[in-house]
Amino acid sequence: MISPALAGVAAAVALWFTPELWARTRGVRGMTPGALRAALNGGKRIVVLDVRTEGEYRAGHIPGARNLPLERVAAGARLLEGMKGSDVVCVCASGKRSAVAAVRLKRAGFPTVHNLWGGMLLWGRKDVTTR
Repeated sequence: MISPALAGVAAAVALWFTPELWARTRGVRGMTPGALRAALNGGKRIVVLDVRTEGEYRAGHIPGARNLPLERVAAGARLLEGMKGSDVVCVCASGKRSAVAAVRLKRAGFPTVHNLWGGMLLWGRKDVTTR
């Protein structure tokens, strides 16, 4: 039998190493690539915020995505104030940086923030633009 203290430590370690899980405990919703595609194709008002580096973004991104690298999200949240009425979906390569960005936006008062599960790795290469 596992002691309650050990179980607590294990839970803390799991949250520390799993940003997506940590983000969900902070009110950030997860979104699958299929759900994002359906929402974008359905005309839903969504802001896709790509928090990868500028070089990663230029190499290929979701059409219409805005680039704001993770290290600039805290300062950039003020620039995004006009988007608070929209759903915001944060995207990175794998879902880890975007989870951190999503929590920062949630703390800045954005009511509906999503993290794209699996990031660009699950989004795939066929639906990207380099413009």
